[in-house]
Amino acid sequence: MNKCRELPAELCDRLELPAEIVPGTGSVTVSGGRRALIEGHRGILAFSEDQVAVSFGRQTLTLSGSGLRLEAMNGAELRVVGRIHTADWS
Repeated sequence: MNKCRELPAELCDRLELPAEIVPGTGSVTVSGGRRALIEGHRGILAFSEDQVAVSFGRQTLTLSGSGLRLEAMNGAELRVVGRIHTADWS
């Protein structure tokens, strides 16, 4: 069952397609180093004023900065505001 959930992301990687065109994959948009819109996430793994870690299944997005806070969250989107210094995928 988990393999079916990871299939869209794997297809993007193998076909070298942008993730946003394939349903079931996530995307991140950082605006001006002050706001991040995270779409298609699978939950928050860790949260503090200095760091936010978000699950995307096999991958994790970690935003680092200062004064970070959750502005809004629902099942599909997450908005983080504050000073965003780095965004790392692992």
